[in-house]
Amino acid sequence: MRLFDSLVFRIAGLFLLGLLVLQGAILAVIVWPDGRPVMFRLVDPLEVRRIAEALESAPSSLRPLIVAAAGNAGTIVELLPGFPQDKDGAPRTAPKLEARFRLYADELSGRTVQVQVRDDDWRTPAIPVPRGPIRVLVGLSTGEVLAVERAPLLLQLLLSRYLYIAFVVAVIVGLIMLTLLRQVVWPVERLARAADALGQNIDMPDAPVSGAREVRALAQAFNLLKHRIGGLMAERTRMLAAIAHDLRTYLTRLRLRVDYLTDEKHRRRAVNDLEEMGQLLDDVLLFARIDAGADTHDMLIDARAETADYVERRRETGDTVSLTVSDKPLLCRCSPLAFRRILSNLLDNAVRYGTRAEVDLRTGDGGIFVMVQDDGPGVPTEMISRLTAPFERLDVSRGRRGGGAGLGLSIVKALAEIHGGDLTIANGPAGGLRVTVRLPSQP
Repeated sequence: MRLFDSLVFRIAGLFLLGLLVLQGAILAVIVWPDGRPVMFRLVDPLEVRRIAEALESAPSSLRPLIVAAAGNAGTIVELLPGFPQDKDGAPRTAPKLEARFRLYADELSGRTVQVQVRDDDWRTPAIPVPRGPIRVLVGLSTGEVLAVERAPLLLQLLLSRYLYIAFVVAVIVGLIMLTLLRQVVWPVERLARAADALGQNIDMPDAPVSGAREVRALAQAFNLLKHRIGGLMAERTRMLAAIAHDLRTYLTRLRLRVDYLTDEKHRRRAVNDLEEMGQLLDDVLLFARIDAGADTHDMLIDARAETADYVERRRETGDTVSLTVSDKPLLCRCSPLAFRRILSNLLDNAVRYGTRAEVDLRTGDGGIFVMVQDDGPGVPTEMISRLTAPFERLDVSRGRRGGGAGLGLSIVKALAEIHGGDLTIANGPAGGLRVTVRLPSQP
């Protein structure tokens, strides 16, 4: 589970485990203060004897006051008319304990002693809350019986000063854990988000340098790496732009010379080759700029209006393109130039390998979907993932009619991702290839 892989969970778990161990140690001090479990510790026999002697020497009118004064938070004292009989819900006589604590009885100057234990079920109707696990009954010379027992362990814990110590320790441990989370976990989470955003925008702000020394060193190394990558990509873009500029100069010269060709057939082929070379330069430069995270100038556009306008222009050039779209505006956050380039590349790809293209624009969960379906031969399923690789061409399945450098779908994918969307490619149910671009919709 992802929860158990979380650094927050692991650190919190270690602290909680340590807190439980600490609480257990405190509890052990309470339960075994002198090496004997509290639940099997009888009241001090000297204390019981003093209470018995006070009751025997006092008049009957004062005995209730003595009983009340003898009891405290840890000891329950009662004066019974006689030794009780065992019955359901009441303490039961424990002969084995009486034999075990025979020396205890000797301290009571020969008085009759019984040791009783309560049932394990603390929720019996007769006794909904037990008073203690062991009760000592001492016969008095007045004929009455003195009953003394320890308060239950839970009550001792609640009334013990150790509970407050445990609470203070828990607060301190909690503050330490929060400090550790702030110093270690949260900076690492921010760094992870920055690393994820780096793939979308190389010009993003530097990651905050905070936290522990090792975390600060990691953030500084990440920022340095980001600047180095940004510099390399910017240098690559400048180099490609310079090469494209120089090549366009030679292409212009060649174009002028081609005009002097007298053979119309050869002149037309030469012009087409030069135009494809120019388009290739534009595609390479655009792809490099997108890959470098160039500013996309996002704005709110109506995808329905943009698509309808572009499809109409493609129809005017002779392409067979159908459009399915709702009458309501479909707003999305995207660069207008990028959106038109996405449509252009998708339709170019569709009409190049098929005879017509079907455009379906709709809204759904996660954004606006632009689906373009062609009636071409399609692509083998195992080769679909290669379609978005730069300069990748599947000549066997798609043919070379119409040329192309293998950058069309790569550019579409890059443009979609830089705007927060994605690209999906699949074969259509009736054949052909279906390409779907998702762009974030405006909430």
